[in-house]
Amino acid sequence: MIFTNANIVILGAVILIAGLIYALRIVVLLRNYGLARPWILLAAMIGFFFLGYIFIALLFLDIAMIPAITLEGLVTAIFFFGAVFVTVLAVLNHNLFGDIFGKGIDDTKAYSIFAEYVGMPARKIMAMTKKEYAVACEICGGDVEYSIPDLVRAHPRIERGVVVDRAMGGVNYRFYVRHYCGKELREIPVRHDSQFEYRSHRPSRPV
Repeated sequence: MIFTNANIVILGAVILIAGLIYALRIVVLLRNYGLARPWILLAAMIGFFFLGYIFIALLFLDIAMIPAITLEGLVTAIFFFGAVFVTVLAVLNHNLFGDIFGKGIDDTKAYSIFAEYVGMPARKIMAMTKKEYAVACEICGGDVEYSIPDLVRAHPRIERGVVVDRAMGGVNYRFYVRHYCGKELREIPVRHDSQFEYRSHRPSRPV
């Protein structure tokens, strides 16, 4: 039974190595965007869990490499840092899904965020813009309705959904309108003039 327990723990350590490899790949993907720090922390914690699993397996085999490290102490540490790991991972996933599907904020807050980004009073924007616009998707053939709050909710990093073009003394806005085309999430680049009137749009693209 002792040998079986040791084998199970070692198998868990092998699985952790796979998790560590994927965590390091995520670090490589995100480091150029300044977003890698939380994943570096998670990778370090996976490394800690790996060492903890190895020490536990050795203790099951009655091999005490470091006598000061007890089974009870290891289990306590793994439980505590396991809770920290799960919490950090949940926060990262929450932020990721927020970036993909948008955040649940009300219209007033959304207008405020938009106004601050474009450098215009929120009341003026609310007076100039329509409650809803619509643009046709060339893929599904349907009309995609959107509003300023919809844009903000769909793009928590607003600079990814709204681009302000300033040229020749004028201002134009490019909105990236997201919608589900069947099961695929796509976005349509839509151009609005300085009065937020629709001017044109380009073909949609997958997100």
